[in-house]
Order: sequence, then structure tokens, then C-alpha cells
Amino acid sequence: MIVNDREFPVVVQAYQSSGNQELFVAEQVVSTQTEVDSFASRYAGFVIKARIVNEVEMQTDGRTVRQRNQTRRRSGAAAWALILLVLVALVVVGWTSGWIQKTFNLNIDRIEVTNPS
Repeated sequence: MIVNDREFPVVVQAYQSSGNQELFVAEQVVSTQTEVDSFASRYAGFVIKARIVNEVEMQTDGRTVRQRNQTRRRSGAAAWALILLVLVALVVVGWTSGWIQKTFNLNIDRIEVTNPS
């Protein structure tokens, strides 16, 4: 069974055919063709079907399955970068103005280098 890359993740199911009915045996949510092939080989001789994962199955047991055709949102990383930039700017301004030294009682003496000649 071949599944189109745009359709992942999908649920593959194995059914045992008996007479005019099919008995459910197993199912698995898969994200790659390799996983589909592994499932099909494990249940060789059974009827294998694939279906689209619904929204409830996307978020089971605390892990989120990669959603189909959805780009990753990177606004969180941009927000953290902006916060970090503001903090660095505040430290630089506080240090150059002497506020950090006064507030935390930092006594940093200047070292003068004289040329012995």
C-alpha cells in the first residue's frame, strides 16, 4: 500500500476477512511510508485500509501528531528573541549609566597601565 506524502499522518487498519464480514484486528497512526510498510508486513494476509486522522486522534496521550499540510508557526521564537534583545539593551544601558554598579554595590576600580619608559 502506497500513501501520498501530502496525506500523512494517516491511520492504517488491519481487518481479518471472514465470510461476508471483516473483523477489526489492529490500527496504527503512521507518519511515513516506512511505517505503513512495517504495519503491512506485520499484518500480512489481512485486509489493510487507510483513513485520514481526525482532530481527536491528533492530540492523544499528550503528544501532538504532526498535522497535515500545516506550516510551523515561528512567532514564539520571534517573541523570545525580542524579549532577549530588550533585556540585553537594559543591561547595557544600566551598566554604562552606572545604575547597576550603584544598585548592587559593585566597586570596580579602573586599572591604569603606565609605560615604564
